[in-house]
Amino acid sequence: MAKVILKTNKPSEATKVLKEALELEASRIKYSLNLARNRLKKFERKYEISSSKFIADWSAEELKGGDMEYVEWAGEYRLALRLNERLATIKSIEYVAS
Repeated sequence: MAKVILKTNKPSEATKVLKEALELEASRIKYSLNLARNRLKKFERKYEISSSKFIADWSAEELKGGDMEYVEWAGEYRLALRLNERLATIKSIEYVAS
């Protein structure tokens, strides 16, 4: 595991600020992820296929809505993946006093 070292003359205050910032960012990501998941569910219900299967197997020509709907669905899927990765990164951070 890699370590990130921050230097400050106010360690307890800096720790508090960083923890709050990470909690706030995690909350924002969870909110955005929830929105993305809801949008993905709409596509999945409409086309009766999971988003992962859609990404792996489908093309724009196979969708009734055509190119724009394909782009929207694929974009939402990729956004959800990035948000999950970012949230996992935030959750992996732990405070270690030195």
